[in-house]
Order: sequence, then C-alpha cells, then structure tokens
Amino acid sequence: MTLLNDSERKDSLDAINRRAYATPKVSDWYADLNFIHKPEEVILRKLGPLIKGKKLLDIGIGGGRTTRFLLEISADYTGIDYTPRCVQIVKNKYPESNIVCGDARNLSLFNDASFDFVLFSFNGIDYVSHAERLKAMAEIYRVLRRRGFFMFSTHNRDYQHLNKHPWQTGNQFDLNLLKSSLYTIAHLPRHWRLKKHEADTDEYAIVNDYAHGFSLLTYCIGIDAQLKQLKQIGLIATEAYDMEGRQVSSDTISPWTYYLAQKP
Repeated sequence: MTLLNDSERKDSLDAINRRAYATPKVSDWYADLNFIHKPEEVILRKLGPLIKGKKLLDIGIGGGRTTRFLLEISADYTGIDYTPRCVQIVKNKYPESNIVCGDARNLSLFNDASFDFVLFSFNGIDYVSHAERLKAMAEIYRVLRRRGFFMFSTHNRDYQHLNKHPWQTGNQFDLNLLKSSLYTIAHLPRHWRLKKHEADTDEYAIVNDYAHGFSLLTYCIGIDAQLKQLKQIGLIATEAYDMEGRQVSSDTISPWTYYLAQKP
C-alpha cells in the first residue's frame, strides 16, 4: 500500500473535486436547478409503472434537482450527497424526506438489496477515480434488489468537442460563442494548473473541462467501454440514451450519455 503525503492528498482527484463542490458558489448554483433532462424524462416515464411506490435511492442530489420528480413516483425516497452544504439545502427544501450525507463509494448506511431503483444523475459518478467509480458501482449493485434498476449519466468520451475550447469547435461566431470564450479565457489560469492531472487510457479519460470555472477533474467514457464496465459489475439489459432521449449504440453529438441497467 502506497501512502500519500499531505501535498499529494490535497492534489488528489477526489480532494480537488470535493473542494469544488463544497464552495458556497457551486452548492448554491445547484440549489437553483429544478428540472430534468430529456433522457431522464424518457427513462422515468418508461420506469414509472415499475417503480411506483417502491424504494428509491437518489445519489449525488446536489441541490435537490431530481427530488421533486422522484417524490412524485414514490414517497419512499432517500437522497444522499457527500457535500454537507448540499444535504442541508435539500433538507430545508424537503423536510419530510429522508436526506442524508453519504458517499456512493460506501453505502454501508444501507443493507443489501434495499432499493428498487437507484439514480446517480448529472454525471455525479464522474468525479471520483476509476477504481473508486468501480467501487461505487459495486456498492450500487449491492443495495439494489433483484430486478432493480440503476440509472445514471456520464460524460461521453466520444463527444466531438470533448476537451476543446469554444473557439476550437468550428461553431459559427455569435454572442453565445463570445460569452463562452470570454468565460474560458477568464479561467484559463486554473485550467493550466489542473491540466497536469488529466489522463488518457484505452478505457477512459480524465479531463479538466470548463464546468464551474475549470474547477473539476472529470471522468469520460464511451458507450462500448461503459457497457463493458456495467457487465463486469453484473448488471444486465443496459440501454444508452443521448441527450435528446433517443436510445443509441454510439454517439459523437451528445456531451453526456444516460444509461439504464438492471440487476438480474
């Protein structure tokens, strides 16, 4: 076992991402969100009759973006996030709900086969290392009941503009491109500092993208590699969806991909 010194701990992927999520500016940004994406709408409509009134686990709830929508499906709802400030925000919004501070990599709060549905949305699973991502998936598998569903989103490594700056995308110049370019330029010093943590492997990539002023290190994976990961964990019947809610087997257009899998 290799022990990290204090400097290495502060510079680890997990430490960098935790610091970013813990800042009031980022937490408050999530608190203002109150919508679901098209693929979430499509998948939840499909699953609705199967998970109505069942036990639901919502991981990485942020400011409670998905809480209202899942409570409409079942009152037997548990939401967790590893950022205490986010947990308090959602407790204040939904005092009647079970909202706790927890980490997807260690779901020891919950017994085996506790939930009929687990959601890990908004690419929350992308902000831990590769090994810890697999650990989180194994924990989710453990707490799922037989025939239970796992739904999540992740950054698409095959996205045509992955890790490009706005002026490198070939898009026509307009006000939005100007704004995004100025935003990028303003945060380039942080981007240059964090680029040393980027990685590129056969299975996945770690990139420092523009989210929250280039403050996060983000795991990106293509559809084929993600399906293989899920199969190795033991999940079956996996479906991939683009950001328009269409089921796909490959995609270079959507920056994110949504997945639906089931425990046999």
